[in-house]
Amino acid sequence: MKENAAPCTFIGVDLAWSERNPSGLACLLYDGNRARLLASDCKTADGEIISWIEGHARRTTWLGIDAPIIAPNPPKTARLVDKIVSSLFGRYHAGVYPGNCERCARPIRLCRKLAARGFSPDPFSRGRRERVQLEIFPHLVQVALLARPRIIKYKKGPRLHRAQGLKELQRTIAEYLPRLIPPVKDSANLRALLGVDPRMLKGKQLKALEDQVDALLCAYMTLHFWFWGEEKCQVFGDLASGYIIGPKQMESESCS
Repeated sequence: MKENAAPCTFIGVDLAWSERNPSGLACLLYDGNRARLLASDCKTADGEIISWIEGHARRTTWLGIDAPIIAPNPPKTARLVDKIVSSLFGRYHAGVYPGNCERCARPIRLCRKLAARGFSPDPFSRGRRERVQLEIFPHLVQVALLARPRIIKYKKGPRLHRAQGLKELQRTIAEYLPRLIPPVKDSANLRALLGVDPRMLKGKQLKALEDQVDALLCAYMTLHFWFWGEEKCQVFGDLASGYIIGPKQMESESCS
């Protein structure tokens, strides 16, 4: 556990697997006691995403990316970590979409570009590096940190069904994030993001809101891992074949 650290940023990236589609972004600033949402947005190209990250970066900046940034396994196969996480959290409907070197070419490419800028993808370097990028799966945040018996469904189905699910997720985040340790301050930016009524949105606007909310969960899980380390978090998988940062399984059990 870390306390009273110098201000640092935790950026969530809900990364589209194709550079043709926008990706959600969210930046939390942690001041040593609590975090606040500095900004959220959507960007499309790798260069736009990297510029946004660098524009919000401080000396210590950790990224949480919802995409397989390490996936060396061949096409038409799944990573070992995908199987592990789906086995452990499948009953919460938090199964992982399998990744491989062909399907995840874009996330792998972005990972390399970020590594060239000093963002290490090594989750085991916690405490030794100021710039880190981690693979995060926001569904695990729901079942462990937001105390959900199963994930809220907002990704598929008719527009109204998706919008109602996203509204429920917004309410749950607004309830829990200020109560967690470290807490996220109730701020104008947070209220603006979580106060938008997705039932009034359609098409690209609804998807953009969904992506930014997911990015917020990625940013918070990254802060949670930085703060607590292996005391409350776990690295599923390994650096060589791919990994996902999530809660310890014992924490997920308590939410069933």
